[in-house]
Amino acid sequence: MTTLAGAARISQSVLLAWYLRQRDSRRALSLVNEVDNLLRNSPLMPDQRRVVRARMAIIRAEVAALFREFEQAEELLHNARTVFFAMSDLVGEGDTALTESLLALEQGQMERASSAARHAVNRYQLTGDALRSSLAQAWEIYLNAYSDADNTNEQLQALIAISPEPRHPALAALISAAQGEILFSPELTRSAVMYAQASEFARQAGLVRLAIMAAANAGVCLQKLGDFNEAAASYDWAVSRARQTGWPALIGFSLMRLGELLRHLGQLDQSQIVLQEALESLDANKSGIHKAIAQAELANTLLLQGEAEQAARYFASAIGLYREAGSRNNLAEHLICYARALSASDKPEQALAAIAEARQLIIEPSINALGVDISMALAEIHAMHKLPYPSPMTAPNIVLHFLQEALSFGKSLQGWLAPSKLLLSLAEAWSEAGDGQRAFAYAKQAIAADRRERTKQASNWATLMQVRYETECARAEALHHQQLAATLIETTQTLDLLSKIGQEITADLNLDSVCRTLHRHLEALLDASDLSIWLLANDGIGLNLYHKVENGEIQAIQTLIPDRNTRHAARCVTEAQELLFETDGAAADDDASHASKIRTALFGPLVVGDRVLGVMSIQSLNQSAYAERQRLIFRSLCAYGAIALDNAHAHHDLQKTQLQLEQALKELEEASLTDPLTGLKNRRFLSQNIEADVALSVRSYQASSTPEEPTGPKDTDLLMFLVDLDHFKQVNDKYGHAAGDAILVQIRQRLQQVFRDSDYLIRWGGEEFLIVARGTSRDRAEELAERVRNIVAEIPFQLEGDVFIGQTCSIGFACFPFVKAYPRAIDWQDVIDIADIALYSAKHCGRNSWVGLHAEEHAWPELLLCTLKADAQTAILNKELRLSTNKEQETVLHALAKKPEN
Repeated sequence: MTTLAGAARISQSVLLAWYLRQRDSRRALSLVNEVDNLLRNSPLMPDQRRVVRARMAIIRAEVAALFREFEQAEELLHNARTVFFAMSDLVGEGDTALTESLLALEQGQMERASSAARHAVNRYQLTGDALRSSLAQAWEIYLNAYSDADNTNEQLQALIAISPEPRHPALAALISAAQGEILFSPELTRSAVMYAQASEFARQAGLVRLAIMAAANAGVCLQKLGDFNEAAASYDWAVSRARQTGWPALIGFSLMRLGELLRHLGQLDQSQIVLQEALESLDANKSGIHKAIAQAELANTLLLQGEAEQAARYFASAIGLYREAGSRNNLAEHLICYARALSASDKPEQALAAIAEARQLIIEPSINALGVDISMALAEIHAMHKLPYPSPMTAPNIVLHFLQEALSFGKSLQGWLAPSKLLLSLAEAWSEAGDGQRAFAYAKQAIAADRRERTKQASNWATLMQVRYETECARAEALHHQQLAATLIETTQTLDLLSKIGQEITADLNLDSVCRTLHRHLEALLDASDLSIWLLANDGIGLNLYHKVENGEIQAIQTLIPDRNTRHAARCVTEAQELLFETDGAAADDDASHASKIRTALFGPLVVGDRVLGVMSIQSLNQSAYAERQRLIFRSLCAYGAIALDNAHAHHDLQKTQLQLEQALKELEEASLTDPLTGLKNRRFLSQNIEADVALSVRSYQASSTPEEPTGPKDTDLLMFLVDLDHFKQVNDKYGHAAGDAILVQIRQRLQQVFRDSDYLIRWGGEEFLIVARGTSRDRAEELAERVRNIVAEIPFQLEGDVFIGQTCSIGFACFPFVKAYPRAIDWQDVIDIADIALYSAKHCGRNSWVGLHAEEHAWPELLLCTLKADAQTAILNKELRLSTNKEQETVLHALAKKPEN
């Protein structure tokens, strides 16, 4: 450019600005402004100047569209289109149509964007420009993939068939992006890889907008797969690159995705900050799906923060935008979220109205699965408010009615599997309704569903790792072929020899072995008694001497002292090209060092694709030892050596990845047994571990007791305590869910002060905890219950900002075996149910109390269990059941006579 002037400079400046329009928008505008000045005194003909100005107009239009200056962009496009049409410039018309497509996309006009892309295809086909035609087709396919994946896939496969490898990076980017969208629902793992590839190719091609969108979409896939680290990395790159561009829509879009991930990870305050910034970037738009989604994501975060009214306002705004855009799927989904926010804002009638509208929208097969969410939302709303009951209602209460409705609706959907969240809600609802048998059945189904969901997540991770590995292998293979084609010498004899050598070298996955093999063949083919191999350091800057041979002997690698060869190797890396050095012909003394006797040294970079892995050097005591033929052989072996070293590194990285995957699977298994908030174990952990404790306790009783003397051994009982925090909903309502979470975390710390490390501390659900004191005498049950009650009630709980509040709990307990003379008669699940009955009475006799239920020694197990669950008060009065409590016995007996409320 610096040597050009006149028409040549104008032509090259416009061309450079075209390729910089997304890579560096401001630099592109600077170039077209410079061309404006040059045109005033240019020797170009009037028609030529018109074409140049039209070309500059579409560059300015695209940049204006990216900065959301839509009116200016429309005017520029109109002017360019008029010129190109009048001049019969088909390429110009096609380029204008593609720019219009991008402008329409930025404004959310999908139909116009697709139509403009079709027009571009038509214009390019008339010119016979195959690359432009393929790019326009790929762009149209990519746009249509969002609305019609099945038909689009057929068009994509046809395009792939006529676009053999290697493809232009822009074409490869668009094809990969379309594949990513088509695979999003059926094959999420491959979708993630395709979007990542699309982002990489788009960066190479200068399609910065596509690179950012594809990186963010890859992050969405990775987040759904549970790979939060990689998802965060994708979002972070997208946000960083979008900020560099200054394009508001791209900044808002990438921030929106990052904010949603932060919410998913529980970082609610940071999520709110990021999502509010995303909305500020998108607020220049009065409409648009992305703005609606950002508002809805912010509303979800606010709802979790307890800001229900503010969340409802954002949901309402998002819903208005969805209606305007005709997005039925998003509209139905967020009407349900809106209803939850309205319910939490104590507006139940408006919540029901939102649910009713959502129900009208789910008649389409693509979104009718939302019927399950509608019923679950109705269950939540009716649990919070007293509202009219539906008719008919066969379930014991209104919450169960809607939960059962959700389950029935889901079962009517093909391929639907009940989620653990729904099944657990059913288990808890039936338990509260007093039907322990159904509650236990649903609890078991919930555990199985949770195992299935976590197994699916682990399988997704494994599949993602495998797909990544396959993709990297395919890339490496392509690079190997390119490297071989570039380095093989022309003669058939040498070709055959080098081919055999290459097979031997590249088949080896051990770095040391590769180095030794390289020296053996170099020494046989060339005057190369000395060999040095440097590898690039992990920081990508420094060089480390890895292998050194002197006079045919391998040398020990010591601390590298910079010398002449090291400097030559560094230069070889910097210039990424072969270097040949020869000294003068002066003879060295016999006593001189070996290094000083070297007369010729040849350095070659070890390169795979565009990556420099290191440097290989051979040295000779003779002058002019390496002519062109020798240098060709050396280049070939450098190429083979680079491939082999890359394979060895890849093999090492794969082994490391496999170890990481195994560790991730172990962590996943541990996470499946642990409550994420409190760190306590969960129901699944209990079901997997308690049977061994039960068997040990039963064997101990059977070995040491008789029906006549059922004393049992000491310290072999299982004491089961159910602890429920009193009036916990009031804490959440008054101080927010974060305060409630803080109390739940502190409860764990207090329980650990009472119980041993070997005891089971389980988060049973919500604010309810189950403790199984293992290998303990039942004589200690009352003491432990009182210690738990005291440690909760006597010490205030600390909230954020040095706020302290008091909290009490209610405790119910029972011991296993329940009837000592018949240790197997009543199983451990029933003992927990008995403890739950005791807990119920503790809560209904004034709270801040504990109640224990114990079988009398003469009790008959089956009859006792039946009587206890039906009427515990009668069992106590009939002397079949003994009551222990820190309250008045009459008060507890009166509480036991009550039936659980719906």
